[in-house]
Amino acid sequence: MAARSAKRKTRKVTVDLAEYGKIIEATQERTLSEAERKVLEDARAVLQRLAGPPNTETSDAVLGKVKTEKGEPKKSGGTGRRPRSDFASPNIVPLKNKGLESGQLCQCGCGRLYPLKRPLHDRYFTGQAALEVTFFEREQLRCSTCGTVFTPDLPEGAEEDSYAPSAKSVIAFAKYGLGTPFYRQAMQYSALGVPIAASVLWVAVSSAIPSITPAYDYLFQFGADGEVAEFDDTTMPILDFKREPDDKRTGLHTTGIVCTRGEVKVAIFASGRDHAGENRAALLSKRNPSLPKMIQMSDALAANTAYISSDELIALCLAHGRRNFIKIIDSFPAECRHVIRAIGTVYHHDSLSKKEGHTPQQRLEYHQQMSAPVMAELKEWLEEQVAARTAEPNSNFGKATDYMLRHWHGLTMFLREAGAPLDSNAVERILKKVVLMRKNSLFYKTAKGARTGDIYLSLIATCQLNKVNPHEYLTAIQTHSVELKATPADWMPWTFKETLRRLQEPAPAPT
Repeated sequence: MAARSAKRKTRKVTVDLAEYGKIIEATQERTLSEAERKVLEDARAVLQRLAGPPNTETSDAVLGKVKTEKGEPKKSGGTGRRPRSDFASPNIVPLKNKGLESGQLCQCGCGRLYPLKRPLHDRYFTGQAALEVTFFEREQLRCSTCGTVFTPDLPEGAEEDSYAPSAKSVIAFAKYGLGTPFYRQAMQYSALGVPIAASVLWVAVSSAIPSITPAYDYLFQFGADGEVAEFDDTTMPILDFKREPDDKRTGLHTTGIVCTRGEVKVAIFASGRDHAGENRAALLSKRNPSLPKMIQMSDALAANTAYISSDELIALCLAHGRRNFIKIIDSFPAECRHVIRAIGTVYHHDSLSKKEGHTPQQRLEYHQQMSAPVMAELKEWLEEQVAARTAEPNSNFGKATDYMLRHWHGLTMFLREAGAPLDSNAVERILKKVVLMRKNSLFYKTAKGARTGDIYLSLIATCQLNKVNPHEYLTAIQTHSVELKATPADWMPWTFKETLRRLQEPAPAPT
């Protein structure tokens, strides 16, 4: 069998490079013919034969190590294990060798022991119920004469509320961070031996709102003074929503806002009858007038762009423009691929700028150098399609082309303003929390419930945007609610750890 395989002749394939080049150029203009597809298949066969038989050598062995732009070997994929740094606050238990110490003679007698720079880390995960209940059995002593009953005081904090701040944080994160309805949480806790009604879980979570509202209010003001804000909304029913008699609207929404200020990102949610455009105006009304104009990003939907003056810096989502061509690629393959390829080149430039760690100004200059010619060529090509009647106005391709050309100024804001994003994907991502909660819980019952959801969603999403543990943060601001009200800036997700560390430092000794 081996001899027969060795004698088997392979098909001789030749590739005309000039013809091959013409086919590559043709891919930008039209769909390929069968003959042209055959040429590409033959070219692939030649390349495969040059690379050697499959599964016998790695690509690195055939082609050499892939080098990065800095000349270093490109790293392969990870092992699938998360690095130790991803675990925020693990329990660390140091283990020492029994009977052995650094500097001691080895058991073989040939040398001395010395410590390695990095200890060996083994992971061990334990589980526990999300909530645990503690019963304080207080002794009662009664006077036999006067009848007075004496009982010891409860521990600090327990006398105020049956639910500790840590318990409220667990319940709130499950509801608003993970979209788990109260009734499902109640089923879980009951199965684990802690029976609590869903209505009681709501009471526990809502009772913390007065303590944490100052943090939400400060987030709103902090975001209003940012450099960039992204807006969008999604539907969210509120059953007992009271309207004014002259209010003709029927829709109810939750608006999501992501504001960037320096290295910090904050998430803000607002539920009610107002669209993203009206909540955008409310945010801008809080902005310090001495600050330069804010770059405002959204899609081109009228509800998002309402209440905007003509002199605002309005950026529009390039991903939404691209999405229109993705939907119709089966009907207009060559034309849509041309647009998608051009926009993909711009995103590639943006990713390279991010990898290089460019400042906003450096990123702007990089896009002006690399992406501006690509977008200018794309605009010229789109205008040619309209002029040549290739893009019929009433066709799907014509409508997608019209969207791009009509909103070109907003779609290319990243070529004129430092820090302008390419798209509104950041706010789309945080709105998934609202969508998940709506899918599982269906609605808010009252405006108070919606307000509670907005506050928790804003604080939890802001923690996750800044890589902070939401449970730790919510517990801290409930425990230090007095200090939060006095100085909210010290109790933001990006500052509260430093504030806690400062509070725990011993007071200086008196001189």
